[in-house]
Amino acid sequence: MLIQNLEQKTRLALFTVVAACTVCIVVCCCCFAYAARIVSEERKKIYVLDGNIPFLAQRADLEANYIMEAQAHVQLFHHYLYISFPSE
Repeated sequence: MLIQNLEQKTRLALFTVVAACTVCIVVCCCCFAYAARIVSEERKKIYVLDGNIPFLAQRADLEANYIMEAQAHVQLFHHYLYISFPSE
């Protein structure tokens, strides 16, 4: 591409820089909007930690909840029973 005078070269360089900056700003705004939408969706969910592993909490009937609570209590009881030292 041959550009004959200096004014056209300057105008082309200015147009290129402005177009590149505009594209960068649009891409950044789209990424920010997408990230904000993902964060707002994730804040609506509830996670339960088991050790260091997060699980998505889901609704369940009361019977399933009682069974899980009983299993957790038995597991905790066994944990404390087997690690406790005998009293002297």
